[in-house]
Amino acid sequence: MRTYFIRSAVTAAIVSSLSTPVFSQSTSNDIETLTVTGSRLPIQLTQFPGSVSVITQADIQASGALQLTELIRGLPGVSLSQSGSPGGLTEVRVRGSESNHLLVLIDGVVANDVGQGSLIDLAHLTTSNVVRIELLRGPQSARWGSGAIGGVLSITTKASQSNLSSPVVSLTAGAGTQGTYQGGVNATAQEGNLRVGAYANYVTTDGDNIARSGSEDDGYDNLTAGLNLTYNANKEHALSAQLRTVDYENNYDGTDFVNTGLPADSDNVTDGFQLSTRLRWDYTPSTSSYRSALTAQYRKDENDNTTSGVDTGGTTGERLELNWTNFYSVDNWQLVSGVEYLQRLFEQRGPIGFGDPNQKQHDNTHSIFAEANGELSDNVFATLSARIDDNSEFDGATSYRAGLTWQVHKNYALFTSFGRAVKTPTFTERFGFFPASFIGNENLEPETSEEFELGVKANWRTISGQISIYSAQLEDEINGFVFVPDLEAFSADNVDGESERDGVDLELNWQTSYGNFAASYSYLDAQQTNADITTRELRRAQHQGALVFTSNLGTDKFTLYTKLAYTGTRFDTFFPPFPQPSQTLALSAYTLATINLSYQIDDKWQTALKVNNAFDTDYEDIVGFTGQERRALLTVHYTM
Repeated sequence: MRTYFIRSAVTAAIVSSLSTPVFSQSTSNDIETLTVTGSRLPIQLTQFPGSVSVITQADIQASGALQLTELIRGLPGVSLSQSGSPGGLTEVRVRGSESNHLLVLIDGVVANDVGQGSLIDLAHLTTSNVVRIELLRGPQSARWGSGAIGGVLSITTKASQSNLSSPVVSLTAGAGTQGTYQGGVNATAQEGNLRVGAYANYVTTDGDNIARSGSEDDGYDNLTAGLNLTYNANKEHALSAQLRTVDYENNYDGTDFVNTGLPADSDNVTDGFQLSTRLRWDYTPSTSSYRSALTAQYRKDENDNTTSGVDTGGTTGERLELNWTNFYSVDNWQLVSGVEYLQRLFEQRGPIGFGDPNQKQHDNTHSIFAEANGELSDNVFATLSARIDDNSEFDGATSYRAGLTWQVHKNYALFTSFGRAVKTPTFTERFGFFPASFIGNENLEPETSEEFELGVKANWRTISGQISIYSAQLEDEINGFVFVPDLEAFSADNVDGESERDGVDLELNWQTSYGNFAASYSYLDAQQTNADITTRELRRAQHQGALVFTSNLGTDKFTLYTKLAYTGTRFDTFFPPFPQPSQTLALSAYTLATINLSYQIDDKWQTALKVNNAFDTDYEDIVGFTGQERRALLTVHYTM
């Protein structure tokens, strides 16, 4: 079956590239710049041998999106699982990988939560001040270390932009349904060699009622603020510092384990705080082909939970990273080598009931890495990267990636790559949660994934896009819900088998006199084999995609943005009240419609009306959790 899939997909990709000008890369000239996620070296997106999606500042502004999930829903390979109301846990799986297999960078700082299994909860990422989003699919551990199995999502904010010509101050205010209010400020200025960028944004909403019974809405508050400083001491030395905080409160429902097994109205609250900092020194000698960068970054995530005002526990995850990267240029090749130190700290706290959940753990990783990019000939570009991680708790792990891009014609190119990535076990998987119900397994091995990819990129005058096919195998996958009879409790264990993920990712863009059309589609076949039993992976749609139309309606005042995002049938596990066994249920396919109409009043004032889930579609991403209802938001934007 796997051989047939690969043969068919390869044939389709080659035939499509030779017969029609439809499958191509990139959407406009402004994104044909450099990707920071795909390499530590600057690489043109057309030369990079991998599948990359880019959302530009113009795309973000046209969409009027409030949350990051609105932008990435429908991107090729992206599966979202959102537990209802804004602020509810929102997981993302890329190319069928697990929710902690995507590495997320915000202005270059890793944002994954060590305290929550190194996953990223997208619910707390707003679009305020975001100017660029890059999604690089496929194994990237050779560049970014443990966790980058499904890919890397890189988010760039206004505060970190360097192309500033004059001071800018912008203000945003908005009000909408479900008691939603938004306010934000962004300021950037430069004095001599010193550049300063700062921003703050506040969002509050009464939310939706996601439970099947009761009428309580689940509210959410989020305050995000940041500060970036850049100082160019001279032509050879540059210093930068950045700080970002997120302070949020999320109300959520519990589960009625006695009667229904479904969500029920509850007075549950999570208070969360996120802190990201980074210091960087760039040294660029004026008379040498060598340069270097020394960085230190720190990430802290705190989560504290209460039920009816009573403490029910929380976690703190910390991540300290020191990195020294050296860059070289030799003829037509760019080279990188460097060393990295990573310390992760984990704290779990809570009331003592069914055992004592309070614990503190940590581990350390020393890494060395190298990378090379260059031209093998006038029309063949190669990338090579490798990394060795020496973790204090596990045997050394090796990651690598190699790729080729062949510019067959000025309008299109073929690319292929092969890579290996790793993911270390989480602290909860190794050391447990509640000693009487979930016991850790200190003998766990890191997960490893290998992926092969083949694709086509092209760019005609008005039509562009890309198509790629991939085949990935995940070994030693960790099952975090294994019952151990001898212990009469649950634990985690490496799966005796492989998880196989095959798929096709497609992006198209067509610029017409009426506006810009963009389309995306993904096919995924994700199966897991454990002890010779094969099952379909949960919460991954086999078919999904999106259609986006953006137009100025023939004027220089209006901008219309419409999006249809389709999510196909998925499967999820339902746990009815004891002693009934668990059930695997199908979640119905659905399509969400988004409309945003903005009006440029003058060169300073702009207003917009945004409607999410315009058709008020009923849907579920997780069994029992109803999706977000139709909501509207009216915003006003002022730029000084």
